[in-house]
Amino acid sequence: MNRYAKPLALLASALSLAYTPFSEASETLFLVGGGMQSCASQNVRACERSGLDPLALRQAKTTLKVMLSADAITRASAPEVWPGAQQARQAEAQLKALAQALGSDPVSKADFTDALRERPEGEDWYQSLSDRQWFLLIDRLEAPQVGRDGQRLKERVWLEANRDSHTPELVARFTELAARAGAHRGGEGSPTIVVMTSSARDPFEAHDFYLELFASSGAQVTWLPLDASVQLARHNHQCSQLERYRQEVQGNADRARVYPRLAAQQQQLCLQPERGLTLLEQADALFINGGDQWLSWQALRLPDGQDSAELALIKRRFAKGELVVGGTSAGTAVQGSGVMISNGSNARALTDGPFAKAPPERDCDGSARCDGLYGDSLTYDVRGGLGLFSAGLTDTHFSERGRQLRLAKLARHTETPLAVGVDENTALVVTGPDWEVVGAAGVWVWENRSGFSHYLQPGDQARWQDNRLTVALKTPISEHHDEQQDPLVRTLALESGDFRQLVDELCRSSQQQALGYATVASRRFGAVLTVGDETQFGRGANGHCSYRGLLLQVGEAENATKTE
Repeated sequence: MNRYAKPLALLASALSLAYTPFSEASETLFLVGGGMQSCASQNVRACERSGLDPLALRQAKTTLKVMLSADAITRASAPEVWPGAQQARQAEAQLKALAQALGSDPVSKADFTDALRERPEGEDWYQSLSDRQWFLLIDRLEAPQVGRDGQRLKERVWLEANRDSHTPELVARFTELAARAGAHRGGEGSPTIVVMTSSARDPFEAHDFYLELFASSGAQVTWLPLDASVQLARHNHQCSQLERYRQEVQGNADRARVYPRLAAQQQQLCLQPERGLTLLEQADALFINGGDQWLSWQALRLPDGQDSAELALIKRRFAKGELVVGGTSAGTAVQGSGVMISNGSNARALTDGPFAKAPPERDCDGSARCDGLYGDSLTYDVRGGLGLFSAGLTDTHFSERGRQLRLAKLARHTETPLAVGVDENTALVVTGPDWEVVGAAGVWVWENRSGFSHYLQPGDQARWQDNRLTVALKTPISEHHDEQQDPLVRTLALESGDFRQLVDELCRSSQQQALGYATVASRRFGAVLTVGDETQFGRGANGHCSYRGLLLQVGEAENATKTE
């Protein structure tokens, strides 16, 4: 059987759903853990080469390009865009030296970066730049890409050529849910999906990919150009200064030169908020992209944290079952309630604990400039995310980066009753009280009060009702776990899949307990997993064990049975 048969069949069924009667509409969330593997012109590694049209690829944007023309160098080294005259002169000297080596024709960002760092003085300058300065430099050097027809080259998506079958399945399922919501409203034909790219530092660059992604499933797709810069500029009645807000708030520059039509759309939205409200009123589904959840939080809330008009409308239609809401990575992390995780590594979570502060810049070093934070400090917002996932807080890229310890520490510190982590290329589908997992891997759940953890994979079911979670595994297995046996003891590499591997070993063993250790800054931390009367393991299709009621305790090694 063709491995695309099921996803493509789902694509077709999504369109037929508009004519099919359904049960009463319910609140519906589609929470993707990031890491979707989409065949696209900027990600051809995800494509079956035999399924690609070489001509279509040549007519698409395949990479970001920069140019070192005299105008570009002048633009990127202007004194007003650097902290001081000396930094501006240094930028000019470095760029002119590169222009002699590379010429003035557009080159890929990768080639530009390699050429810069190959020169010792170039490497020193590169290392001296903050992340923010580097990104703004690239923005000002970016070369607009235009085809033979004079139109801007766009990133293209070809799900029919996807190597991975799970991403087309996820896209098809979201489109199906959108069609279902439209059918409840009496809609006919293709569903309408509104996309927000507000999580991206450069929302314009992400525009083409997400519109193409859902258009490939047969949906009608529109872009809502709302981001943090628009929300703040509008609040301050300074839409005429939107370019400045883009740089200061969103972290991009000179976008109108590269994306003139998209920038004009955003300018209109700033001046005429009703345009965005109309899009949201007509939508069957809303999807928020990946990147930085703090940016999307600011896009949909007012500066004082209150709901924006857009968020109020989203919540109202979501509660009626009229609008399906989905997101990937940051677009999932922003959906939670209670608190919202905004940054942080496992290592910093273990050594320093969480901070109720705005996320730091990636190059922060713990100094006063960074309010004592490091680039990987664990931060959260006490006001929560958008609040659409009412059960608790949400995290992403989960098992692949071993984020169980980070999430458990945050939930315990903030007394959040429930925390959920979604794996890559996987979605948690929440329909009213019912939870379902689709895609490549699973969803991890932590119950704070009991310390129980659960891991659900496709086919497993869960229900969250009256502040109580019930879990039913599709394929439970019976294994005897003997308390007399010594526990499994393993070293955990943080930010890896070692935690899930440790649970898999425990699942397949006769031991009752497993201990995973990690050493951070000369301190030893432990994660203790204990099989009890409430524990049940299950067999997943991808080779990993599902489970429910597995006790998890995290702490320093000498107190590894404690959570703090």
